Amino acid sequence: MHRSSLESLREQVRDFKYTDFLRHLQTVTAAAAGAKPLRVAILRSYTLEPMEPVLRVRLALDGHQPEIWIGGYNQYAREILDSSSELYRLRPQVVLLMTRLEELIPSFVDDFPGRTTAEWSTEIARACDQLADLARRAARDLPAQVIVQNMSLGRGAYYGIHDAQSRSGQSALAQEFNRGLSAATSSPGVFVWDFEAFARAEGMRHLFDPKGWYVSRSVFKQSAYPAIVADIMRYVRSAMGRMKKCVALDLDNTLWGGVVGEDGFDGIELGDSYPGNCFKDFQRELLKLHHRGILLVINSKNNEADALRVIDDHPDMVLRRKHFAAMRINWTDKATNLRELAAELNIGLDSFLFLDDNPVECALVRRECPECEVIQVPDRPYLMAQVVADLPEVDNIRLTDEDKRKGEMYRAQAARRELEQSSATPDLKEFLRELQMKVAIEPATSFSIPRIAQLTQKTNQMNTTTRRYTEAQVQSFVTDPECGVYSVSASDRFGDHGIIGVLILQHEGVDCRIDAFLLSCRVIGRGIEETVLEFAAAQARERGRHRLVGEFIPTAKNAPAADVFPKAGFTKIDDTRYVIATET
Repeated sequence: MHRSSLESLREQVRDFKYTDFLRHLQTVTAAAAGAKPLRVAILRSYTLEPMEPVLRVRLALDGHQPEIWIGGYNQYAREILDSSSELYRLRPQVVLLMTRLEELIPSFVDDFPGRTTAEWSTEIARACDQLADLARRAARDLPAQVIVQNMSLGRGAYYGIHDAQSRSGQSALAQEFNRGLSAATSSPGVFVWDFEAFARAEGMRHLFDPKGWYVSRSVFKQSAYPAIVADIMRYVRSAMGRMKKCVALDLDNTLWGGVVGEDGFDGIELGDSYPGNCFKDFQRELLKLHHRGILLVINSKNNEADALRVIDDHPDMVLRRKHFAAMRINWTDKATNLRELAAELNIGLDSFLFLDDNPVECALVRRECPECEVIQVPDRPYLMAQVVADLPEVDNIRLTDEDKRKGEMYRAQAARRELEQSSATPDLKEFLRELQMKVAIEPATSFSIPRIAQLTQKTNQMNTTTRRYTEAQVQSFVTDPECGVYSVSASDRFGDHGIIGVLILQHEGVDCRIDAFLLSCRVIGRGIEETVLEFAAAQARERGRHRLVGEFIPTAKNAPAADVFPKAGFTKIDDTRYVIATET
């Protein structure tokens, strides 16, 4: 299948019916044969075989070569606890643990009056702990991200509408189970699929297959699986570090209705009545992305003064200048602007989503910047807010403090660039002195492990080995006495960068090998590289290692890391390795 055909299917897949997945299954999976394998295990308490072709097509269209294994019916506990099971032979990268209250605690569903509220609360806690322990065990013993389904009362509460009148009803107890399960996600590599929220939004009657349940214990209608898999894919992508970093936005007929250059400041559609309320809600949804760590930028053909007046002064603007990491408001073509924005933010075009109402502009960016995903916003304003909800790869399954402050950090980065450009002397040391940079290198903790894993999955440029690690893998390094895992944080006069780097050391005989060394692109060239390598040498000396060994494994994107070891005085000993003595 040609690349253009695959791209077309990626755009169409959101509207696929179940039969469309079956029709395209063979050709799509054949086209993915050369892609990087992704092994997925589905452990379940109910029949899920009809899900397999939908998941396979979705993974293939996402650029994977999928290998999917479905565990035995209601055998998930044995498969996790038995290290000789097929699950462990597969060594999956993703585990979907899909169970229901109907199988987990059958009497809770069928014989709710048989126990008191206190007894059910105890039973709920016990069952929740058992499921959470299984999830933690799988994440600990497998190189996998484990995604656990939470619970919904499929057939409604036992006492019907009375249940909602009681704080200790069946629904409240089911929510107690879900809250307990969420606590398990504090463990590395364990996440919760919020099936309860999904079922509430979709409607259980729309999802549930009565005939399939009684005939073959198949819970869901075939027609429901495209929506189920689409929702699960949001979790899988994020757990595997597949996220977009930036949304580039047009202004006229996108952030507001109308054309400010023609309709004027008071004439654009933006407010609390239709259709202006649609654009206002669209901005509210985008603001949520900003607070989840997704960068927002402007890419608009417009008179800059007119546009900035709306952004700064219009009373109904939700997004203000402070919410945008960068702007291009001019009459240059939008593909050129997009490339400039990527260079300014130091991120790849493949990290962008571009939103515009104009089909001509969308076509231009698709042609000139094929790495960027382009989305044409609808011409019906009441559909605008849903566009954001449907954006691919913007969900963040593990939100760190750095994510929440990312927009602020990039604005501070712009201030640093201004200082660098306005500095009276081009001398780097003088610039760094004025910047007042401070660096902290600390052993990994339960707080920093999610961010460390996230950085290994997302950092491409200043990354010497580009080894990708899950939270569970980082945790295994932390508990290994022959390893050292460190987070690198930085701050300067403009603000706190947060955790911006990772150092993983492996102590091997007389050597200390740098398994991973990476820094965020925001701090490249600030002298932090030398500080981290000096710290690594000190750690090696403390452990009695005679040599510090660095590796540089080249990729298409990590050229900025190519000379980090030679600059620090390391000697090249083969194609990928560099060595320096640790003795003072």
